Amino acid sequence: MAFAEYKKCNKHFSDMADINFLMCKAIENPGLTASSSLRTSFISVFEDPVFDNSNQIQKELGVEDYMGCASIHGVGPSIAMFDTVRGGELDCLCVYPSPLHSREQMNELVDHMKRVLIDASLVV
Repeated sequence: MAFAEYKKCNKHFSDMADINFLMCKAIENPGLTASSSLRTSFISVFEDPVFDNSNQIQKELGVEDYMGCASIHGVGPSIAMFDTVRGGELDCLCVYPSPLHSREQMNELVDHMKRVLIDASLVV
């Protein structure tokens, strides 16, 4: 079954009990995960974009900048990328655990992602 079909039927939520069971086992036995880090993946990508059109309200409140992100405690991806379209511009936030990943590694990853995006935009 394709992910789109799973999503349409909310199947990706019905598997949560199985995933939670497996994650409990990983927490009980951290040596079973890569480098005992309790990370299930390197990076997670969210399908649905977030649009934030609250710029005027923020200005009225005196807010100059902010970030928003979901939280994963314990077992989860080791890097989280949050993208938002704010004021018609793409705003990205990268959250990573230190010292599991260094700033240098993250800069290399972000630079590579920028190159991929720029190369893709030149093809269109």
